[in-house]
Amino acid sequence: MRFLSNHFKLPLPVLQTDYHFLFYIREGSFTNRIDNHLYQCKADSLVFISTGTVSSLQKISTNIQGYFILIEEETMSLLFNQQDLLNVFMIDPILKLEKTDSDWMHRIGQLLTTELDTAFPNIQTSSSLTQALLNKTLHLSKNQRSISRTQQIAIQFKQLVYQHFIIEKRISFYADSLAVSSNYLNRCVKTVFNKSCKEVITEAAILNSQILLADNTLSVSEISFYLNYEDASYFTRLFKKLTGLTPSEYRIKLMHDLS
Repeated sequence: MRFLSNHFKLPLPVLQTDYHFLFYIREGSFTNRIDNHLYQCKADSLVFISTGTVSSLQKISTNIQGYFILIEEETMSLLFNQQDLLNVFMIDPILKLEKTDSDWMHRIGQLLTTELDTAFPNIQTSSSLTQALLNKTLHLSKNQRSISRTQQIAIQFKQLVYQHFIIEKRISFYADSLAVSSNYLNRCVKTVFNKSCKEVITEAAILNSQILLADNTLSVSEISFYLNYEDASYFTRLFKKLTGLTPSEYRIKLMHDLS
């Protein structure tokens, strides 16, 4: 993992990928922004970032040691029942490991790296090692965390928001999709994420607008329209309320940070 700090200028701009990321930290630490929260990720822990999540690597300690695995959505579906894993990591993306479990993860990481570094890596072996790692992760997380009905509804809501936030900003759409009332959905989301459904939907749109602002060929009005906000001034007010900057000010800061 140390090469990350050698090849990238930190903090990175916010990104959204079509991959799942699983980080295992053996030594050191890093700070990562996931959605709109900063997480301190320390030694002997796993960090899972699912596809559709907006994230940004902020800081890496000089003594960082460990592995990270990038897993395509299609591969994840073939290897594993990913919904179970998403359920336990959507609320808290960090899983603290006991020393024996951390050592196990380290050995699997070594085996996987050795296999992938060979001239002709065996895909079946690599897939089996990755599946074993994912199964172990799920087993450990289930031992530490149980998912209530309220949490399950909130998690499913957030996953639906990732898929539909551009077109659908109506709470009733998500409530109908989950076969619950809007009031009940709001209570579940507020209990789990300490935000209303409307706040979660708006946050998803504004976080993704930050990615679009990296493209200088797009005007703020065009981004607003793309995100289904017909009034650009309303979009600007929402953006400033969440980030403290207007979209134009954010773009200037982003360009300065990248230069």
